[in-house]
Amino acid sequence: MIIVKSILFLFLLILPSNIVFTQSTSNTYNAYQISVPYVTTCSSSQYYDIALLQCSNCPDNAVQKSTDNTQCECIDTSYYYAVNQGGGSLLCSKCASGFRRSTDGFGCTLYSSSCATSTESNLDGSVYSSNSTSTSPRYTGETCQTCVAGAWSDPDNQRCTPCATVTPHIGSAPTSISCCALSDVKDGMCLTYIINTLNIAISPIYNNRFNSPTVSSFFKQHLDASLYLCLMNLNNNTAAQTTNRTLLSNATACQVLANIVAMQFYYPVNNYAYNLYQNYIWTPTSSSVWSASEIRTSIPFLAYPSTYYQEINSASYNWIPVASSTQNNLIRYKLAKYSPTGKYIGLFDAFDAYLQLCGSSYTDGRPAFTFGTQYKKACNIRVDALWSSTLYDTAFYDPYILFTQSGTDYMLPTPVVIKNYKANDSSSPNQNDDESQWVYHRRFFLIDRISGVLDSTGELNNIHYAKSIKIVNTLTNSAANIQPPLIIIEYGELAISDTGKGSLVEITFETQYRMNLDTHISSIWIAIGVLCGLGFILSLIETRVWYSRAGKIMIDLGTIGKFFLYLINSIGTIFFIVMAGVSLWWLIFFKRQDAIYLVIPTTIQQTSFTVLVVVAFVLKTLDILHLIIRQSNIDIFFIDWEKSKSGNPNTISVWRSYFVANEYSEIQTFRRINVTFQIIFVLLLLKVINLENVATIQPGVNLFPSSTDYVPAYNGILRVGIAFSMWLGVALIQYLIYIFFYQRFVQDKIINFLDLCSVSNISVFILMDNLYGYYMHGRSPHGTADVNMKEMMTNLERESNQKIGTRGLQPNSDDQTFIIRVDKAFRSQYELLLKNYQNRILTRLTKKGDEHECEILLASYRNLNEFLCAFINQSLPTYSYSVRPRVFLEKILNCELRFRNTPISQEQTESIFYIDLDRNFTKTLFAGYENSLFIWNTATFLFIDYFAMNYVLAAIITYFLNLIAGKLRVSLGQRNLSKKTLIPKNFLV
Repeated sequence: MIIVKSILFLFLLILPSNIVFTQSTSNTYNAYQISVPYVTTCSSSQYYDIALLQCSNCPDNAVQKSTDNTQCECIDTSYYYAVNQGGGSLLCSKCASGFRRSTDGFGCTLYSSSCATSTESNLDGSVYSSNSTSTSPRYTGETCQTCVAGAWSDPDNQRCTPCATVTPHIGSAPTSISCCALSDVKDGMCLTYIINTLNIAISPIYNNRFNSPTVSSFFKQHLDASLYLCLMNLNNNTAAQTTNRTLLSNATACQVLANIVAMQFYYPVNNYAYNLYQNYIWTPTSSSVWSASEIRTSIPFLAYPSTYYQEINSASYNWIPVASSTQNNLIRYKLAKYSPTGKYIGLFDAFDAYLQLCGSSYTDGRPAFTFGTQYKKACNIRVDALWSSTLYDTAFYDPYILFTQSGTDYMLPTPVVIKNYKANDSSSPNQNDDESQWVYHRRFFLIDRISGVLDSTGELNNIHYAKSIKIVNTLTNSAANIQPPLIIIEYGELAISDTGKGSLVEITFETQYRMNLDTHISSIWIAIGVLCGLGFILSLIETRVWYSRAGKIMIDLGTIGKFFLYLINSIGTIFFIVMAGVSLWWLIFFKRQDAIYLVIPTTIQQTSFTVLVVVAFVLKTLDILHLIIRQSNIDIFFIDWEKSKSGNPNTISVWRSYFVANEYSEIQTFRRINVTFQIIFVLLLLKVINLENVATIQPGVNLFPSSTDYVPAYNGILRVGIAFSMWLGVALIQYLIYIFFYQRFVQDKIINFLDLCSVSNISVFILMDNLYGYYMHGRSPHGTADVNMKEMMTNLERESNQKIGTRGLQPNSDDQTFIIRVDKAFRSQYELLLKNYQNRILTRLTKKGDEHECEILLASYRNLNEFLCAFINQSLPTYSYSVRPRVFLEKILNCELRFRNTPISQEQTESIFYIDLDRNFTKTLFAGYENSLFIWNTATFLFIDYFAMNYVLAAIITYFLNLIAGKLRVSLGQRNLSKKTLIPKNFLV
């Protein structure tokens, strides 16, 4: 594709009298690289070129036309038009003394103030003299006159008009001319003469580009004429002429040809309008870059070179300064508008030019072009309205962007991408996502109700309409400059069969801002890489700690599986943290910017963030499932310290154990953050206080827009940012209220449970791993708990007055909670007793009515209970333990370090009870993993909203998923309690 980078006037017009006329302009016009001054008015000696949108000099003896600044006219009536093809394509010749320009403008008449009607020129355009032998001057009276060859009969049959108003037809002799037959005239021009003069053979194709191409009446009427009239004088440096007539290129005809090219979607196949335009109008040479000697005037350029994408993205180009491309915060787009017949209508602001088929007006259009606002509007329009309504006229547009530099306004052409474009091989390069493969054009239309009028019937059979328009603005050089905006258009087609059904078509219009965010995206992945490396190390440490607590002696599949589960937890948390950080960063810096330096990522650029959202949700969900399964498979036993008063162990009440088990079952899902309140309050902030509007794709915040304000669409990153900040803020408030107020002045369920254990004389022994667990000492300092109400009140009174010992495991100590690390010998003995006990449970389930089996089961239970009581009392020398606090390093690493001051004999083993002042035993409950559950709830809420764009739906799904997790934890926990503690599940309520 060959593109002219500059267009100037270059016509060498040769008059029969050897007068040489050269037209030039002082402005150099580069089609797509260099901007041109924004011109609205021209001096009286210039006209406004409708292709260049610049002022060009009128020819000699001509000035700007008083009624149309796009045309030139002879300076006065003493000059007649040797040629007048519109714009600056005219030649003004001097009339002889005593004559003035004739009525048709192409000759001279005798001038006499006493003559009521002046005589006209000779048929060949020469001055009519009184001794002329011409037989067809016009007379004042009503005389029946037969028009001779070379004259037309006016439509009202009042007089004969010379052929000078149209291009004449070459007669039999080179020096003779005659009028065309009506069948040879198109667009008021006798193409036979032009075709013979240009001496080229062209067979245009008049087919439209609908699904069923047919001959278009408009194309058949205008394509030949627009091509030949635009082509005159362009194929060589000699004016096309006969002995008495010089022809110039017709600027309006070039615009008509450009309109036909647009209506045929730039189809490049031979003899289609675009192919003819490229071969005969735009490409006079084979060079890929035109030199100054090849610059022409009045010729619109319709396509960009194949190297445009590479050039436009080259670092060597400093395009439009952002600071000077807006006015009142509006990016200044201009649209040069042309009628189907090539008339220049004017240069309009895009936001005020009804560019949107959705019925935009000045008020509605401005938000679409407010700099930095990601705008999108969709509507449904009735097919019948598009088909026939006068609201949607057919017009053609060349887009420009206007900016100011050094106090002068400049404008730069902006490219158009037609998604419906098809190449020679019928491929559709503009349907690809790879912009480097796109073919860039210039002219577009919103609706085409012209090309579908069939030549055979004269009826409208099809229309094309712009069903999707997207304006893409690309910021460069750290948002200091903006590239020429890109207008992407996809057309739809309607046939006559679609009308009369009341059907609708969807129309969309949007503006998008983008910039190179590779640095930001790279920073995200660098952060993820570094943090994931730390997470990998942390997972190794956690696996090593678990490996020690599990008493493993070699790395097996279980160890590898545990490592991956810890890794899932670490990576899920890291992705969540990065996701939250990125969203907050974008929310803060995008919303607070006064001058645009940051834009929202495009859909493709946002892929990295989408990965963060999805991975965080999926991995944290797997982590919570692992947590539930792990907590629901702990070894737990309620140690009953109560002694029978009668010496019969069967007289000890079981209700104390049942009650403690129920309380433990109840606090399994206890959390300091109430999820129901969390969801309701977050929704209150987002939907009622309208903080959701912070996530709109526009700089600045408008929480309560009026009915006339445009409300931009939401962006997923910004929605994640504002939702996360609200979720985090509400959670922090809840947590602080619970810590500083609720648990101090209302109740602390964990302390209440420990108090209940002490009052019930029940201790809780838990092993989460093979050699690791927790112990809650609940042995009553009163020695017994199975008492009546009076004794209970007396015992509590004595304890409050400190008249008895403390509740702690050790003398004069209140420490009731411990992290325990048992040795393998203890674990072996515990498993032996536990296995016997659980086997009896299974046997009893198969023999429900066997009293003997029940007695054996109770005996197994008492054996396990007595073993643990003896162990706690240190009555078993073989299974001893020591009590000590955790050192600082152990607290930081959450692990147990072995310190031996004296060697232990081969016959003895030692377990360790670490004083648990931090209540680590809550890790057997949801309360111990508040952070993980909070991250999972938040990730769920953000994940659902990110894809659904609906906070209410996200809240509902988050609530139910949290409810399911809680129910699952309770069900599996109760099942485990029933299995491990001999308490029937139906007693756990």
